[in-house]
Amino acid sequence: MIKNHGRALEYDLMTRTGRTLDEYMNMGAAGKVALVSFIENLPIDSALGKELNPKDEVIPWHSTLKTNIILADIFDAFVRSRTPKGKKAATYPRPKGNQGIGKDAIPISTFWDWWKKGR
Repeated sequence: MIKNHGRALEYDLMTRTGRTLDEYMNMGAAGKVALVSFIENLPIDSALGKELNPKDEVIPWHSTLKTNIILADIFDAFVRSRTPKGKKAATYPRPKGNQGIGKDAIPISTFWDWWKKGR
């Protein structure tokens, strides 16, 4: 897994746990058990999930992406129900195009500055 999909796994680890693959590998057996559990429970819309299922066009119900789509649709329906007739109802903003951030792992020396800007 690490040999073939290390970059995607590294990205998911850094963005979801704040740790790198090296940190988990240096934790001994406990780190490796945690890493296996992390990989087994990653959602399909994670970087690793997308890499393992590149042609999977159906979004599964358990994914975060599906939940966000449904919540945005519910919000839009609520706003439409409260908007007076003849006026255009506002819609919840959706992402435009590819919202990915780069294609490679960020060096640890610059990772924490990047991480703090997004919070």
